[in-house]
Amino acid sequence: MQILLFLAVGFLVVFFIYAKKSTLSKKVKVALLVVLACVIGLAWWYEVQTESNSEHNRLLISAFKQGKTLYCGDKEISATTFVFVSGTLSFIANDKNQNDKGVVIDMATCRLEH
Repeated sequence: MQILLFLAVGFLVVFFIYAKKSTLSKKVKVALLVVLACVIGLAWWYEVQTESNSEHNRLLISAFKQGKTLYCGDKEISATTFVFVSGTLSFIANDKNQNDKGVVIDMATCRLEH
């Protein structure tokens, strides 16, 4: 996402250099500037949301590894009955937990406190 922001700023610089030498109408210049501002705003919003989700995931993973119980829907997830799979950010039942064999629980559905 940082590359997109860099490209947007680069586009802005090129736009201003070109706009001075060009015969673009004032409406077109304003429209392009508004579009660029919207792209930058959406990139910033996406970055904020991603950072928030990442922080939430880090807290859940840390709590799980410390032996705390996570609540995912109607299931209680702990290190004694589930295994964390980092590649998919999910939990699967371990060998001791025969009741939930084959169940995959997405970490996005989990919360730390009940």
